[in-house]
This record gives sequence, structure tokens and C-alpha cells, in this order.
Amino acid sequence: MKAKNNMQAAAKETDKVKFPFGKFMAWKSRDVSIAGISVIVTGYLAIFCTDSLGMKPAVVGNVILLSKMIDIVMNFLTGYMVDNTNTKLGKGRPYEICIIGSWLATVLLFFCPASFSMTAKTIWLFVMYTLIFSIFNSFLTAAQNPYMIRAFVDKAVISKVASFGGMVTMLGSMIVSITFPVLMARLATSDGGWHALILIYAIPLGLIGILRMIFVREDTSIDAGNTAQKVDVKQIITMLAKNRYIWAYAGISGFYNLTVGLNVSTFYFKYVVGNVGLLGVMSALSMVLLPVMIVFPKLMKKFSVCNLIEMGSAAAMLGCVLIFVAKANMILLIAGSVLVALASLPIAYLGVLIVMELSTYNEWNGLPRMEGSTNIVSNFAARVFNGIGVALQGGVLSLFGYVSGSGAAVTQPESAIMAIRSLYSLIPMAFYACIILCALMLGRLEKKMPQIEAGLKKRQEGTAEWKN
Repeated sequence: MKAKNNMQAAAKETDKVKFPFGKFMAWKSRDVSIAGISVIVTGYLAIFCTDSLGMKPAVVGNVILLSKMIDIVMNFLTGYMVDNTNTKLGKGRPYEICIIGSWLATVLLFFCPASFSMTAKTIWLFVMYTLIFSIFNSFLTAAQNPYMIRAFVDKAVISKVASFGGMVTMLGSMIVSITFPVLMARLATSDGGWHALILIYAIPLGLIGILRMIFVREDTSIDAGNTAQKVDVKQIITMLAKNRYIWAYAGISGFYNLTVGLNVSTFYFKYVVGNVGLLGVMSALSMVLLPVMIVFPKLMKKFSVCNLIEMGSAAAMLGCVLIFVAKANMILLIAGSVLVALASLPIAYLGVLIVMELSTYNEWNGLPRMEGSTNIVSNFAARVFNGIGVALQGGVLSLFGYVSGSGAAVTQPESAIMAIRSLYSLIPMAFYACIILCALMLGRLEKKMPQIEAGLKKRQEGTAEWKN
């Protein structure tokens, strides 16, 4: 009851805080840009490789999984580097330049010539995919929360930015999701068509992505209560041993990104529905989720972030059932897809609030807050599990006889069709159940936060401490 009252009091304070709209829009510019990369690469790379480059699905999946293994080193390195960065631009802001590198690598990824040998295509795929996600996006992800905390400072403002920001990111993502399959159906019939298609998105979104770095400054006098404090490797290892809640958050991030890696929506609409252009129509109808983002601050008065994750994942499980029975029925597909999308909202857009609590728990354990390094395990889990999902997708499709190749004459056996349907519904359903279990574990920390914060205050005052 005390925790609930504390949460309600915090929510009332949030309502009183002035919202910096112009700064907010500049901040969200990079999120919209990176969402474009996510939609394009996650949704269309597999079918580009199989149907345009003639690569086997299992080969594509295994190459991506191998690329994700580099994250073992990169997540540790980027978190360590960001936590120890102190420049005139700030702690996280200097790494925003990596958005340009992400888009350049994305363009080159889809510019792989079909005339290359299969070995050359495989190497090209590995190098470009690694640059996008293991290198450039690793720095962007590690810098995100430290940058945000120092750009907006006030926790109430950060809560609003996270909640309303999800709506902006979702809208940008939807625009790409709606328009890309439509243009793909018209343009992506040749190498040149794919090149034109990617450039249509890469040029404007790349320019939009750099606006955050240009216009949003960090408060360099603030270092989350630990001004200019250096973080060493031993402290990171100690954090991983002491902060058990980091692993629960990693499970949420990992299992969610596993479902993302399984993404066969393009395959589903091409071979089950029979019209890939309808994928854009369904994305347009998913705009009904926008009002949910608007009421997120209201929901957070009654529910914690973990509660929202649990409810969203439960809705997603129901949505998976609807999708499996739907086949080509667009009404059921839309209803199921909207329910599945509910799971992504709190995970994708409220994670910074979880990181802030995890960092406070670090501080309680006598460590630096380490907002950058706190994400090491969750970022690693997200990327590796995503790679496992892609590998699983490719392995299942290959195992059940998916036929690679371009042209309208290509048809898929019933076994491949069932594999596509299962990858689109039943298999993700199991992983959403795992997310619920991880959220229940992480929820224990949320309940303890009022006591932890009170204990930290007493510690600073030199009085009694609270024991965890």
C-alpha cells in the first residue's frame, strides 16, 4: 500500500512538470530514424536475401546469429566507454554521430549485388549487419539512457518523454511500415529497384537522425549524483553479481527481441495472404495503438512498468492465438496484430524508467549508478536473442522445405506454409509467457524502490540503513 501511495504521489508531481515540447521533438528525431532501420532490416532483409539474392534461409539466420556474438564484447565495451566519457558535449551526446554510420551500412547491405558468389554475399551480409547493430547501434544504445538523463534531468520529465516519445516513435515506425511494402511491391523487382527503395528512406531518415545531436544539449554539470566518477571493470563485474534484477530485465529484453527476430510477416503476407502490399494496410490500421501511448502517463498512476509489461504480454498471447486461426482473414489478423503490438509498448518505450531503478539499486549496493553499463546484459540479451530468433526462423523455414528464389512462379509446399504460420503466432506466444515470468521477478524491485530510496537518503544523512 505504501509503495502504491508513493507511486501515485510521484504521478501527481509528474503532471505539474512543464513539458519542453521543442526539445522533446528534437530528441525523438533519432529514435524515429533508428526505428526506420529496425523496420527495414528486421522486416525485409530475410526476404531480400532469400528471394533476391537466392540465399538459403538457414544461411541467412546463421550469419546474423554469428554477427550477434560480437555483441558479447561490444556491449561490455560500449557501456564501459560511455560510463567513462566526460566531454564538453557530454557523456552520451558524442556517440550520436553513429546514426550516420548505421544508415550508410544499411544502404550498403541492400546494395549487395546479386551477381556476387554465395561466399561473397555471405561475407557482405555479415560485415554490414555487424556494422549496423554490433558497432554503431551498440554505441547508440549504450549512450541513450545517460544522454537522456542528462538532457532532461528531472525524473518526472523523463517519464513524460518516455511515455509520449513512444507515440512519436511508433508513428514514425508506422509510416515506414505502411509505405515500405507498398513501394516494395512496385520497385523491388530488380537490383536497381531495391537500391532506389532503400535510398528513398535512407537519405531523409539519416538527416533526421542527426538532429538530436545538433539541438539537444546535455547538462554537463550533472552526473546522476556521481560527478565525473570513473567506472572500472571490477565495478561492472561486481554490479553483474550483486544486481540480480539486471538479469530479470535482460530476460524481458531478450525474449521480446527473440519474437522480433522470428518476424516472418513479409513471408506470411506473400505466401499465406497472397498480397504483400496488404502488410502496409495492416500497419496503417495499427495506428489505433496511438491512443494507448497517450494514456500511458495515466496508466502509470495505477500500474507499474512491470504491470504494464505483464498485461501487454498477456494480450499478445491472445493475439497470437487469433493470428494462428486467421490464416488469410484480414479482420482476425488485424485484431491479433494489434493485441501482439501491445506487448511492445512498455518494453520499447518505458525501459529508461527501469534502468533508472536498476541504477538506483546499484547505488544502494555501494556502486556508481552506471546507467551505461547497467544496460550491458539487457543489450546483449536483446541482440543475441534477436539473432537466435532470426536463426530459428531460417532454420525452421529450411527444415520444412522453404523454396528460395525470385519470380512469381515460386510456390511453397504446405509444410513451409505451416512453418510460416507457426513462426508468426504459436512460437512467439511461448516467449511472451517467458516475458511475463521475468516481469514478475523484476516487479519485486519496483515494490522495494520506496524503501531503497528512503534508505539512500538516510545513508546520505548518516542515519540507519535499510537492508535488502
